Amino acid sequence: MIRVLYYLLIFLSPLVVYILWVVLSKGRIVHLRFFWPLIIGLFLMISSLFSSVFFSDTLMNKKYNHPRVIDGEFKEGHFTE
Repeated sequence: MIRVLYYLLIFLSPLVVYILWVVLSKGRIVHLRFFWPLIIGLFLMISSLFSSVFFSDTLMNKKYNHPRVIDGEFKEGHFTE
């Protein structure tokens, strides 16, 4: 869960800086054309992130083995305990 919040913070930090710049320079962001689509898009993104965390069947304590090519044969990546 902390990892999801960390990635969300990294993803949204440039947007927050830009919104602060617009608010401080013009003063009224609610009347701009991109405000409501931006709010709806952020809500959809956050809800999809949280739903993928809660409804995924992969446990956090499993180890992921990366895909490899062994003797010319492709082995797919998989989770092990």
